[in-house]
Amino acid sequence: MKNEIDIHRALKVFNKVTQYGEKRALEDGHNGHDYWLCGISAQTDHDGYTITLADAQVSLTVFFHNKYQFDYPTNDALDNFLLRFNDVENYQAS
Repeated sequence: MKNEIDIHRALKVFNKVTQYGEKRALEDGHNGHDYWLCGISAQTDHDGYTITLADAQVSLTVFFHNKYQFDYPTNDALDNFLLRFNDVENYQAS
């Protein structure tokens, strides 16, 4: 089954996470950082053409020209990841 996502929605979630999320140093020993909000981390590659949104089980990578790739172990994990999109979209900065 092909997983479809609204890329514009994913980009809006990415922008909100990077705008309001907590900036963190990457834990894998690489230089750089990500942002964390409502259980979703957001990061970009060095040139900004590729972004990644992820939680503990699922990652969504959006490439140039709006191509994308999901990586997840189960459909339930994917469903939970997409529910977190709602949490980010409904997040109100205080």
